[in-house]
Amino acid sequence: MASIFETRPGYYTAQVNAGGKRKSKSFRSKTEAKRWARQFEAALDDGKRPDRDATFGQLAEEYLTHLTETKAPSRSKMAAIRIICEYIGRVPTGAMDVGTFRDFAKQRRNGGAGPATILMDLSYIGSILRHGGALADVDTSRAVAALASARAVLGASGAIARPEERKRRPTDAELIGLRDFWAKRLRGLPIWDIVQFAIASGMRLSEITRLRWDDLDETRKTITIRDRKHPRAKKGNDQTVPLLAGPVTIDSAVIDPLAIIQDQRQDGDRIFPYDPATISTSFTRAVASCGIADLRFHDLRHDAASRLFEAGYQIEQVALVTGHRDWNMLRRYTQLQPESLHRD
Repeated sequence: MASIFETRPGYYTAQVNAGGKRKSKSFRSKTEAKRWARQFEAALDDGKRPDRDATFGQLAEEYLTHLTETKAPSRSKMAAIRIICEYIGRVPTGAMDVGTFRDFAKQRRNGGAGPATILMDLSYIGSILRHGGALADVDTSRAVAALASARAVLGASGAIARPEERKRRPTDAELIGLRDFWAKRLRGLPIWDIVQFAIASGMRLSEITRLRWDDLDETRKTITIRDRKHPRAKKGNDQTVPLLAGPVTIDSAVIDPLAIIQDQRQDGDRIFPYDPATISTSFTRAVASCGIADLRFHDLRHDAASRLFEAGYQIEQVALVTGHRDWNMLRRYTQLQPESLHRD
């Protein structure tokens, strides 16, 4: 007979008798503790040894170790997985069922996480179960199936949902305000150059700060982006993109990305040798100081794609600049200004 007791506020331990030895696990809820004990005893009755089952946290470690060997996962992904493991890290994968994931979603929601965040968490959980299980030689098929069922239930109830597509683009007045703000205050960090380059090139901030001088072809007016973001290929996805002068104007001035590059100091291998976090922080502070609402640096990439469409470029041409492989995603990503359809 299993014993369930509270070890400290909000934490419960389940104990079962396995072949004369006491096995125990701690959980964040009494419901999870009871479920584990029930499934543990059922497995014993079937002649199995559930105590040899890997926990979710162990598979997460396997997964992260493998990722780090190929390409370090982003800080946001690492932080998300750490949070997930706080909730279900000690749960044996063999004990995971639909209730495990529904309880997880409920706890995350009670902690303030929104439907899109919880959906991303479940996506990470699925990756860990599939890939971490394969790396550790642990059969996680039952847990993966339970996760799929839980996602269907949670999706139908609205507990999880895709994030709303952002349509925010900076206005010329906002960009001019930012330009004037930095002209008076900032020294050393050429953030206005970086902002203009982002709008003219459509690159992500992480891509901009990785650009190298030896990947620049001034004659052809192109540059190669190393290891560009890809849904599957984490390394080796290098893309050569054009540096277009003309489609983008700010305050009636044409923005030339090649000229911006040529204006930078050649002090090392990288063209923009700055920490992306520093640039992002400076941008956010300037936006707040200028009284601009709800503008993020990544919105500049959105703006870049929209400006190219408004300048008359076709979707395959825009995709060559932005790196989008899914044209449908690019269509959703782009919001044209109605007045741009008028022809003089």
